[in-house]
Amino acid sequence: MRADLTTVCSSETQAEVRAFLNSFLEDLKISSSSKNQIVLAIDEAIANAIIHGNNADAEKSIRMEMDITDKRLLVEISDIGLFDEITKQDKKDKDLKTIIKEKQKGGLGLKLIYSIMDIVCFYTKGNKSYCRLVKLLEIEG
Repeated sequence: MRADLTTVCSSETQAEVRAFLNSFLEDLKISSSSKNQIVLAIDEAIANAIIHGNNADAEKSIRMEMDITDKRLLVEISDIGLFDEITKQDKKDKDLKTIIKEKQKGGLGLKLIYSIMDIVCFYTKGNKSYCRLVKLLEIEG
């Protein structure tokens, strides 16, 4: 099953993204908790692309493509803007308790994405930047 969504880089589109994700995942035979976690991680990735990658510039847009097989969910978000490679690695490796203790500004979203999704990959191809997220699925009954 495949789906895609293109939306403008505005925080007002977050509700549209969540509704799209919930609808797309509705018939997937995984626990509601897993679905909610997946929606949370993808929503956070989209929010990061809108706010940090594109400075919430409504003149810009981002695209999300999704593909589900019986064993995995693949999400590719394009036009995510530019991200600092060192910052991404630092947030991935840092312990959540340390982030909270040090009262760091930012970083919780990336940590959340890395903790929920099984594979998180950022890359650039041509003049576009991408975020690829993979979740291995445990199908129920």
